[in-house]
Amino acid sequence: MNPRLANQTKNMSNETQAVAVVNPAKQPVQIGTRGIVLTDMDGLVRFATAVSNSDLAPKDMKKPESIAVAIQMGLEVGLSPMAALQNIAVINGRPTLWGDAQLAVCRTTGELESFEEWYESAGKKTSRNPQIFGDDAMAVCVVKRKGFPPVESAFSVADAKRAGLWGKQGPWTQYPARMLKFRARSFALRDQFGDALKGMPSAEETQDLPADPVAAARNVTPTRVVVDEPETKTVTATRLIDEGEGTDFGPVEKVEDKGELTHQAKLATILISQKINFDAFMVWANDAGQYPKDKPEPGSIDELDSAWLARWMKNEKVFMRQVEIMKGGAK
Repeated sequence: MNPRLANQTKNMSNETQAVAVVNPAKQPVQIGTRGIVLTDMDGLVRFATAVSNSDLAPKDMKKPESIAVAIQMGLEVGLSPMAALQNIAVINGRPTLWGDAQLAVCRTTGELESFEEWYESAGKKTSRNPQIFGDDAMAVCVVKRKGFPPVESAFSVADAKRAGLWGKQGPWTQYPARMLKFRARSFALRDQFGDALKGMPSAEETQDLPADPVAAARNVTPTRVVVDEPETKTVTATRLIDEGEGTDFGPVEKVEDKGELTHQAKLATILISQKINFDAFMVWANDAGQYPKDKPEPGSIDELDSAWLARWMKNEKVFMRQVEIMKGGAK
């Protein structure tokens, strides 16, 4: 063969190979008996993009990148792609597993030897979900992993109250028995199957945590922080909690010589004196159409909208009349 022609043929072959490397043909994504079988990054990205363009993506996973990461987290704990999307929730930027999925992941390991759940009240098992929730009402979970001693975990109404969860708007008000069960279950499963769960907490537990855990660590109980400035002292509502009789603010502290009171702190003193708890106050404010609907629902006195509260407390006599009305409705 002519040497020049041979070189041209060789160059064309190299160029063809280079094009094949730069623009590889998309490989078909396999479909198995359990659905999509992802074997490479390209397939994962294509599938994530398809889910993103559909109406099936969870509201906190709209971008293909978020969907791809959720699928990867699911694969690490043994969930199929769609199961991962349905059972992994991103809360405050952290991946979590819903309580039922936690149990499913542990069962698929083949090492869950036994699993029991029940409710107790006054130290005795109940035949069904509790209907009366005393402080001693609790959910109990016992998990036995092969080769390990059983772990028993319980979560009571008293525990929920200490954590500031009892009476909280949402699932803790609508499904209190189930929330107690999920707490006890999550603790027991994580104690026995931390490796299988890859350290992922339950979504039910995580959604009750504050968005800023560092700030929460500085103010664990919403009614005990005093902000002291070099020149002035401001006492927040967190300093003015009741003595535990008739309200739910926690222990009270005397306010003599404490400096200037915030509006929230003034409200706390009024509610304490009238034995009205914060939940009753918010029920009145919402039912009466007084609290602005465009503001986030406050979880404590210190979270009340300051401008709204300042307007209401501007005329203390009028406000006290409203408190009397509220107190009558709360009986």
